[in-house]
Amino acid sequence: MENNKELVKAWEQRLNLYAEGNKLRAEGYKLYAEGYKLHAEGNKLRAEGYKLWAESVIAQYGNIIIEWKNWDYDKKSYSCVLENGEVYD
Repeated sequence: MENNKELVKAWEQRLNLYAEGNKLRAEGYKLYAEGYKLHAEGNKLRAEGYKLWAESVIAQYGNIIIEWKNWDYDKKSYSCVLENGEVYD
């Protein structure tokens, strides 16, 4: 039995589209991995910032309580409240 020419053509187009889809997915995976790398680098920088802040507070006031309160959605950050009542936004 001979294959229907229209179905063969559609099958070939499907194969081409599938291959192109695979290429795009592979590129997407690469970008996703790059995004994770950048996310990790951002976390590292944020941790360095927290460490710098804590060391500065300790140098200024000694061993006091530091609390992070009141998430600000616009700044995407918490306020820092020191045990002595000082607030840093």
